[in-house]
Amino acid sequence: MSHSANMVPLGKLGKVISGSTPNTNIKAYWNGDIPWITPADLTNHEGIYFKGKLRKITKAGYNSCSAIMLPPSSIIFSSRAPIGHCAVTGYALCTNQGFKSIVPNENLDSIYGFFALKFFTPQIIARGRGATFLEVSKEIIEDFPIPLPPLPKQKRIANTLEQADHLLRLRRYALELSDNYLQSVFLEMFGDPVSNPKGWKESPLDEAVTKDKFAIVDGPFGSDLKADEYTNEGVRVIKVNNIKPNEFNFDDVCHVSLTKYQSIKRSTVRPGDVVMAKVGNTIGKTCVFPDSIQYAVLTANVCKMTLNTQIALPWFLSYQMNFDGIQQRIRGLSGDTAKPMINIPRLRELKLILPDIPKQQEYVDIVLRHKRLQVQQREAERQAEHLFQTLLRRAFRGELS
Repeated sequence: MSHSANMVPLGKLGKVISGSTPNTNIKAYWNGDIPWITPADLTNHEGIYFKGKLRKITKAGYNSCSAIMLPPSSIIFSSRAPIGHCAVTGYALCTNQGFKSIVPNENLDSIYGFFALKFFTPQIIARGRGATFLEVSKEIIEDFPIPLPPLPKQKRIANTLEQADHLLRLRRYALELSDNYLQSVFLEMFGDPVSNPKGWKESPLDEAVTKDKFAIVDGPFGSDLKADEYTNEGVRVIKVNNIKPNEFNFDDVCHVSLTKYQSIKRSTVRPGDVVMAKVGNTIGKTCVFPDSIQYAVLTANVCKMTLNTQIALPWFLSYQMNFDGIQQRIRGLSGDTAKPMINIPRLRELKLILPDIPKQQEYVDIVLRHKRLQVQQREAERQAEHLFQTLLRRAFRGELS
């Protein structure tokens, strides 16, 4: 790596400060007016400045430990569990011991330093030590060098990266709004499917599927399909990880041989089937099996529903089944077991609203148009991510002025 700037240790660019935690068993130390942050508070943080709400400690709690107040524009960097959560403070706060924070001196622009730490996090992690979990010490941070151009150039680089980061977050936010849109449209057209304020016909799921005996079926038992039978090609295997709410996840690709498929093909799933996770963190989540895969086979942790499209349309049913209230009903079908699993006979009894097909089709048309828009939005997000990562690499390789 070549740089058009000197490599300078972070310890020479500001004061590196460790945090501390008051005794959690002493109530007088907590619920005061001094902001106090932990790495967990940065788990879902996006952007540069942290301005969120935090736990607060009292003056007595602050005085009882070695916590130090950090001024605004300090750079907080989590040093364990995990390493690399990073932000610039928008107001004065103190941290627990899971941070090594930097109060920049006159030679370091805070936002430039923030992006430098983001870029070099993999190298910082590589210097971590610890048997149970990795941690980087104050000395490691102080000794870690970053390229340091003159301050005016730092600010120009920081401004360029800040704009690219802002564009990326706008693209992500647009996708988040887009994901909520179809649920809002459903509520507008049909009302809450649990309370059914519009009085639609309610029927058990069993009436919405075909009369085929395999219309609702799960995958073969573990003894019938073992992980060591997966191959690099053949018939696609659908697992829990492939199912997201109303969206098929094409990652986590596994196959079985055509020979093995012949013995378990009762568990075949085809385009237009609704697939559901039967166990795990996503239990009850459903999506429509995509047209781009001709057919596949399920694992024991997944089930599929082949619908009678004179009664229920796949996209309509999938969106209804992913509503929180319906999800609670579905999870209630798992029974009181140590490892919750959807019971297929009970799933057949799940009550759902079933408006007439033209009304369902009206909603499905909106869904499909919106899905095409989401493809464009995801591509815009991908391009924004690529732009940001490219600029980040160029900035700290000395190629960005």
